Amino acid sequence: MTRPVLATTPDFTLSANPARVSIPLGYWAETMLTITSLNGFEGTIQLEAPVGPSTGLASAGFSTGMMLNPNGDVSTDLQLTPGDTAGNYNLTIVATIGSVSHSLVIPVAVSPVSGPDFTTRLWGSYSTLQERTITINEQLVSFGGFRGQVSLSATVTPDITDAPTMSFLPSTIDLSPGTPAVYITIVSTVRTTPVGDYVVSISASSGTISHVYRAIMGVGDYRPPWEQPAPGNTTTTGQPWSSSATNALSFINNATSALSTLRSLWWLQVIIGLSIATVIVYRRRPSLDER
Repeated sequence: MTRPVLATTPDFTLSANPARVSIPLGYWAETMLTITSLNGFEGTIQLEAPVGPSTGLASAGFSTGMMLNPNGDVSTDLQLTPGDTAGNYNLTIVATIGSVSHSLVIPVAVSPVSGPDFTTRLWGSYSTLQERTITINEQLVSFGGFRGQVSLSATVTPDITDAPTMSFLPSTIDLSPGTPAVYITIVSTVRTTPVGDYVVSISASSGTISHVYRAIMGVGDYRPPWEQPAPGNTTTTGQPWSSSATNALSFINNATSALSTLRSLWWLQVIIGLSIATVIVYRRRPSLDER
């Protein structure tokens, strides 16, 4: 007796980590959105995150134009800035691929600063190339009178051979009220680092206070030093996220365009030079009467 085969329909899921967000008034918070393909579903992702008084939020920033590959997944950092009123709210995220849409409700708690704490404003995404090391200045911010040492560490997912690494200089930071503390984020890859997107989780801890922040790290194909684009990072506040591969392609296209312009100018100069020479020869040529 054979068992019936269940029909499988291509689809996708939408999730957030963390599933709930708490934001101190006057500061910011983030959550990582992940779209996962089911049964070979694919297409360009359109995200909507309407904000306003009913959501308790002034803005929501995320990457746009992402592509979901069959049986794969893609993530974006959702950066949230609160409005002026404390309270408990819901933010509805709508993801659409083709004719299929799914929504996700994220509970958002906006509250006044109630005690000493700290936060950091990370880039929503980092982009680099194989066999490269980039450095980026970032900040820790004290609020509620926090004063103390904050330790930073990072993990990268997936944890595979030759995955990119992230470290900090210094890794322990003295933080005081009123003045943000600047530290350097170092992202390193080797020639054999697999190309693709990674999720980096940054832990910041001081005594009993601990926070985890997440961002996307994109690694593009190796380029010779003279072809490499500048180090990339974006805040993704409603702007398209540019992968390192896209940056490299843009660099090459710009270079090609510049070369084409130079060639056009050269030909223009040749034509002008020939025209001037012709006029000079014509003016200097004696008439038949002069002969």
